Amino acid sequence: MAVLVSILVIGEWLLGADIENSGMSADTIIRLATVLCLLIVAGILLYHEFEINVRQRTRALEQAKAKDEALLSSIGDGVFATDAEGRIIFVNQVALDALRWNPKVEILGRKATDAIRMEDEAGKILSGDKRPLSQVLKAAGATRATKVSGDNYYIRSDKTRFPVSITVSPVMVEGTAIGAIEVFRDITKEKDVDRAKTEFVSLASHQLRTPLSTINWYSEMLLAGDAGKITSEQRKYIEEIYRGNQRMVALVGDLLNVSRIEVGTFTVDPEPTNIVELAKQIVMDLEPRIFKRKIGLEEHYDEKIPILNLDPKLTGIVIDNLLSNAIKYTPEKGHIDISIRKETDNIQISVKDTGYGIPADQQNKIFAKLFRADNILDKATDGTGLGLYITKAIIDYSGGKIWFESKENQGTTFYVSLPLVGMAKKAGSKTIEGAPRQPETASAGS
Repeated sequence: MAVLVSILVIGEWLLGADIENSGMSADTIIRLATVLCLLIVAGILLYHEFEINVRQRTRALEQAKAKDEALLSSIGDGVFATDAEGRIIFVNQVALDALRWNPKVEILGRKATDAIRMEDEAGKILSGDKRPLSQVLKAAGATRATKVSGDNYYIRSDKTRFPVSITVSPVMVEGTAIGAIEVFRDITKEKDVDRAKTEFVSLASHQLRTPLSTINWYSEMLLAGDAGKITSEQRKYIEEIYRGNQRMVALVGDLLNVSRIEVGTFTVDPEPTNIVELAKQIVMDLEPRIFKRKIGLEEHYDEKIPILNLDPKLTGIVIDNLLSNAIKYTPEKGHIDISIRKETDNIQISVKDTGYGIPADQQNKIFAKLFRADNILDKATDGTGLGLYITKAIIDYSGGKIWFESKENQGTTFYVSLPLVGMAKKAGSKTIEGAPRQPETASAGS
C-alpha cells in the first residue's frame, strides 16, 4: 500500500510539472520516467499478488467454513449456533428433524429462546433468561460448557414435546463471548428405560416383602420361645437370621422409596407439627444405639420455634436418616449435636458429629444414589447408600434445602432448611416409608 501511494505522489508531481522550465536535463527526465514506469509495474504486480492472496484467503475461509458446517451437520445430536444476541446463525439437519422445522429459513435469524420453546416436567414454560443458552451468553468470562440434564423438554413446531439433555458452550474471542453453540439430544429412550427400571425395582421389592415379613415373624416367634425352648447356640443362629432379614427389609423399603421418588408418585401431606417434639421422639428411639456405642449426644432447641405445617412422616424420615448416619459413622465415645433454630424465614436443623468425615474428593457424590464413601466401607458394612439420596429428594420436593460441611477424620455437619410457611400439599398414589429400626442386638421377645 505504501508503494502505491509513492507511485501516485511521484506521478502527480511529474504530470503536473513544467518540464521545460524545470531546469532538468533530458537524461534526468528520462530516468525519472523510467523509475515511474518501474514503480507502476511494481504496483500492478503487488496489487495482483494482493488480489491473489485475498482470493486464496477467502477460498481458505470458505473451505474452513464448509468443513465446520459439514462437521456440525454430521453430528448425531441436534446442534445450533447463535450470535452474541442469541440469534440462530446455523442449525444442523438433526436439530431441524428433532424440532420438526422445515425449511431451515423458518428458524435462521430468530432468537433461539423464541424459536425453540422449553418447558419443565410440569409443563411450565421456562423464560428466556432461565435458559442455559441465555445464562452462558450473559455470564461474564464464561469459558466452560454448561451441561443440563434433567426434566427439561423442547417443544416441537407441532406442539408436541420431548425430553432433552443440553450442553451449551460459549464461542470466545479475546475474552468476549461472540456467540454460543448448543448441542442437544432427545433422551426419550433413556427416560423410558429409567422408568421401566424403576417400575421393575418397585415390582420386585413388593414381591420380596411377603417372604421377608414371613422370615421376620417366624424369627421373632422362635426367639420368643413360642415354638419351644431354644439353646443359646440356636439363639445365636436365629439372631443372625433376624438381623440379616432386618437389613433386607430396610433395603427393600429404601428401594421402594427410591422408585416412588423417581416416578414422582409420593404424597406430601402436611399438618400442624411440633418439630422439636418430633426430633426429641426420634432421639429417644435411637437412644439404645447411642448408649451402646458410648456416644455423647447434646440437643439444642430454640424456645420460640412455632408449630409448622409439615408432613410429620417425611420430616421424621429426614431427621432419623441424619441422626442414624451420625451414629453409624461416628466411632465409639464420639459426640453428636442436634440443633433446631428459627431464622428469619426458615427453620434450620443441624446434625453435627465427630465421625469419620467425608473425603474432599468424594463430597460432590454424597447425595448420589447408592454412593458410600471409601473411608467407611470397612467400618460400617450394612449401609445401602440410599439414605441421603432419599433425604435430599424429600427436602427438594418439599421446597427446602440441604447441605453439609465435612473434614475427613474430624466429622461432618448436615444442615436442613425448611421454610416457615411449611410444606405444600402434594397429591400422590404412594407414601414414603421410614426404614425399620435395625436393632443392635436381636433380642426380640426376650
